[in-house]
Amino acid sequence: MNRLLATELALMLISLIGCGRSSTVEANVSADLEHLNQIWEQAWLDKDAALIENLTADEYLYIAPNGQMLDRSAILKIIRSPSYHLDKGTRTEVIVKPVGTDTAVVVHRSQSEGSLEGKSFKEDHRCTMLCVKRGGKWRVVLEQCSLNNP
Repeated sequence: MNRLLATELALMLISLIGCGRSSTVEANVSADLEHLNQIWEQAWLDKDAALIENLTADEYLYIAPNGQMLDRSAILKIIRSPSYHLDKGTRTEVIVKPVGTDTAVVVHRSQSEGSLEGKSFKEDHRCTMLCVKRGGKWRVVLEQCSLNNP
């Protein structure tokens, strides 16, 4: 009877230790992705195309609110365009959903104002980013934004 109790206690302890590791990993992933989200937003405000290029995966894809799909080269062309300027941008209501230790989804509200090709824009979107960790670094693989109609 004592052996059975000891075994059960040992299994419970192992399970608790595993839960602690899991929540620690999840907390680290969340912190990393919240930081990535901040860096990403600032890079767009600063027109830092080199940083955006570094943070995007080769297979990056952006799906705009109108359904248009833009690959990595198209997005880099926009940020490098002399006609593109972001005057204001904020990301709020950030939610990080880890999916293991090397994949996560980031959901946020994005509000921005600027201009592209002589046309001003003022946008309010709900966005989802799929991020993966490769070679120890987080990369944005996919973004999809929808119009926010509060």
